[in-house]
Amino acid sequence: MDILEIGVQELQGRINLCQKKMSDKGMAGMVVTGDQNIAYYANFLSPCRWNTFTRPTFMFIPVKGTAVLFTQIMFTPVAQEKATCYDQKNFDSLLGPTIQELVDVMEELHMTKGNIGFELGHEQRIGFQVDMFLSLKDALPDAEFVDATDIIWSQRLIKSEAEIACIRRACQATSYAFDRVYENVKSGMTERDITMMAQKYMIDGGAERPGFHIITAGPGGYNRICDTGRNRKLQDGDFLWLDMGAVYNGYWADFCRSGVVGEISEKQNHMQNLVHEVTMEAAEMLRPGVNVKEVAQACIDGMRKRGVDVNFECGRMGHGIGLNSTEPPSVTIHDDLILEEGMVIALEPGISTDYGLFDIEEIFVVRKNGGECLSDSDRRLHIIP
Repeated sequence: MDILEIGVQELQGRINLCQKKMSDKGMAGMVVTGDQNIAYYANFLSPCRWNTFTRPTFMFIPVKGTAVLFTQIMFTPVAQEKATCYDQKNFDSLLGPTIQELVDVMEELHMTKGNIGFELGHEQRIGFQVDMFLSLKDALPDAEFVDATDIIWSQRLIKSEAEIACIRRACQATSYAFDRVYENVKSGMTERDITMMAQKYMIDGGAERPGFHIITAGPGGYNRICDTGRNRKLQDGDFLWLDMGAVYNGYWADFCRSGVVGEISEKQNHMQNLVHEVTMEAAEMLRPGVNVKEVAQACIDGMRKRGVDVNFECGRMGHGIGLNSTEPPSVTIHDDLILEEGMVIALEPGISTDYGLFDIEEIFVVRKNGGECLSDSDRRLHIIP
């Protein structure tokens, strides 16, 4: 299988656009430290990001000139290999650089005065300790630390075709895993057995790694929409709901598929088909110029005209997806974002009942003529022996 990567020209274009946006706002530069933002601007991800807070990484993007990726020395060889659009510097301590080392880099880039952007806003996090952030602020009295969230999301929300190809590959691996799981799951398996199997199949399907898995099964558990699995064994009559996503080149998939142990009832089939119809109807609205709240309202209206109400308690009808498994926008009636071509949206209107959890999440690219579906695998209820 060919390896998909983000090209040097695209990475340089991201930095150039960031610099233009900073110039328009009168900023002197931006300090990027969140893992996914480092990946976006530098194509660099720490291999230890999911289990350690040591060795933070910093990317300094001045309003003019060449950006600098600042890594702990263990990452130097990898960072140097990738450093085609930026300079690379390193520090020794695995606990992070000293305040003076940070100041020295910022002085070289003329980022010690004026407005300096940090990841301070909605669905952003700085990737180093707060006391270091506060000390750096004290060390630069002529600088004003400001929120750079609007610049970051204005870029990351619109996916290039290379990014969409990575998300598509993640979806293919996830679809493969869903199909294999439902071919092999049997009564008597535990939820943990099933999620272990699912993770293996994501890798077999071409994923870089399993991203996440959520599972629920059995009466009394269909409101458990955020758990990784219990030791409870599947029994006859159980409704099994799986929500999972593979990762490819840092980009995520995220969708759901379901099955029933034994005979599928007429009302279960009806509800599964109903939710799928509503999801696909709402996807037709995923066009440039449409307000996200209109898409959310379409999900609500689609349910109500079929005589049911959305009660899938995740707080929204969907979300963006990319280098995070969930990103802005939130598909709610309170989000005023206007869709643009190239955004990637996961739609998931759903209904929880005492006979099953009906949520058939799908991933769509916003195209001129509506949503292009990237998620696959059989959407019907699977029969589990």
